[in-house]
Amino acid sequence: MSVSSKASPEGREAHLLAQIDAIGNQLCQAVDGTFDFYVHTDSDELAIQKLAQLNNVTLDAVRRTIGELEQTRRELEGRVEERTQRLDLILSATNDGVWEWEIDAGQVTLSPRWASMLGQDSAEIRQSFEAWLELIHPTDRDAVEHAFYRHLDGLSDVVDIEYRVRNARGAWRMMLCRGLCQRDERGRALRMAGTLSDTTEQRLSDPLTGLPNGAYLDLLMQEKLGSLPRPPLSLVKFQLLNVAQLFDGVAVEHAIAALRKRVQALRQRLPARVTLMALPEHTFAMVLELDAVAELDRVLEPVEALLAEPVEIAGRLVWLSHVSGVAIVSLHEAISADEWRRQARLALASARQSDVGTRCYYSESLRQWERHQGRAEQMIRGALANRGVCCFLQPIVDIVAGTARGFEALMRLEDPVEGLVSPGAFVEVAERTGLIAPLWEMLMDQALPVLKDPGMRERFGETFLVSVNLSSRQLMDSRLLELMLAACARHGVAQSRLQIEVTESAVLSDPVRASRMLERMREAGIQVAMDDFGSGYSSLAQLTSLPLDTVKIDRSLVLNVNTLPRKQHVLAAVVALCQRLEHGVVVEGVEDWETVTLLRQWGVRDIQGFFYARPMPMAQLVKQFELPLPLSPAGASANDAAG
Repeated sequence: MSVSSKASPEGREAHLLAQIDAIGNQLCQAVDGTFDFYVHTDSDELAIQKLAQLNNVTLDAVRRTIGELEQTRRELEGRVEERTQRLDLILSATNDGVWEWEIDAGQVTLSPRWASMLGQDSAEIRQSFEAWLELIHPTDRDAVEHAFYRHLDGLSDVVDIEYRVRNARGAWRMMLCRGLCQRDERGRALRMAGTLSDTTEQRLSDPLTGLPNGAYLDLLMQEKLGSLPRPPLSLVKFQLLNVAQLFDGVAVEHAIAALRKRVQALRQRLPARVTLMALPEHTFAMVLELDAVAELDRVLEPVEALLAEPVEIAGRLVWLSHVSGVAIVSLHEAISADEWRRQARLALASARQSDVGTRCYYSESLRQWERHQGRAEQMIRGALANRGVCCFLQPIVDIVAGTARGFEALMRLEDPVEGLVSPGAFVEVAERTGLIAPLWEMLMDQALPVLKDPGMRERFGETFLVSVNLSSRQLMDSRLLELMLAACARHGVAQSRLQIEVTESAVLSDPVRASRMLERMREAGIQVAMDDFGSGYSSLAQLTSLPLDTVKIDRSLVLNVNTLPRKQHVLAAVVALCQRLEHGVVVEGVEDWETVTLLRQWGVRDIQGFFYARPMPMAQLVKQFELPLPLSPAGASANDAAG
């Protein structure tokens, strides 16, 4: 018989309570989260033993459940870790960082990747929304804030905006921010999160050279102009004019590598804090905190010296030509970034008009030149649109025969404001813009009918020529001869009565090609004259190498020839040389009888100048121009005067 069976009822109850209490004490371990135990009892009471067994079964079930839950947790954590690693890999590959805006708390959390993109410590950053906005470029800040609140208010599906932010090194980076708002069941915004992509390479970097690009230059200019106190500033642009030479007969990748190597060498010649930026058309720029020419020389001369050195590529040397333009901003000058950029562009354009290696500084005269160029272009386009191209004729007089050997067709433009405009005001612009071709075609359509005009034929006969000027641009046009022959056919005139005039400068741009074109013209029956001979640079070799019928001597050799004996000797020598070479001679710019008499003594027959007639429209010429009386042939020769 057990002890409990012998005990009194009171004793038995106390024993049961003690056993239950012992079991309860053991179960207290579970309160602390410990389930790795079994309930033990030494009671021989069946109920107590059942209670202990039931607790042990329950503990076994709890342990199994905990094990299963732990396994599930580990699996979930593994999946989360794997997906996190995948996401991190994707974000790293896309150069993206992650941000989260806790709207109620007003705090923005930025991932370590975002911090590293800005050159900061690679640690998570937590700051207020306002502090985050302060990092953004002032010009972009309002737009970014507007994009966030527009999405917060449900007016846009996502946040998608690009902005500029300064990194820890003081340089600007371009960021693309995308985000989405999480809302509760009532549509109330809880948080907003998204990614930040560094798009600097796409937006602020030149793909060919790897240098900062024009957009970065704009940022830098605005920053420099807005700094207080503002330092003296100079915007320098230089352009490589013949980069195509690098690619001639060389693999593209080798040419690009050579160009990048030269650009890197240029960067090394500059002070460490000066940023070199790449612009379109092989142009480069830098902003220097200098305004004295002597100091600019010190910085730029090493760069220009390097540009003068050849580039070695594929076993050969290539020399690159360059020009540069500088726009200086003084300390107290109020100027916008657009105006500063325009000044540098004008200085560079002026340098391109000069010799290679030229450095040009902006001045107000360049602005006036630009305005003139702009007005001239508009005037030309207006004349083309409204048929405002006029043909004026100036006779070339044969003083011995008393006849008109021909007429030079001179262009004038009829402008509603300026009236009749002479070529000096627009020809340079016409050639630069390519508008000279349509102007010339309109002139030809008025000049060629002169040859068939009844009034002209009655007054001046059937054999006179019409002489028309050609520019260097036209002379290089392979279609020129076909255009001239087509114009003659269209107007029903013989090409043998057409003479074209070219200047030495037009020929010198490509002598071989020009000579070939002139020869083709002569073979077609068109006469060729060298115009303005003796003005500026003149080469006597051109008189023997070019296919010429006539040489027109410029008025600069004629002016004051009667009072300047040395000039008289020069003019006589030129006339004599042309005569010996059997070229026809026309002397331009004759304004007095004494010069006519002198030229007649040298055997000159053909004279053009104000002494006989100024340029005038055909109708006025027919009515007013009177042919001179024939003069007797020369008594002396130019050869005698030259000797």
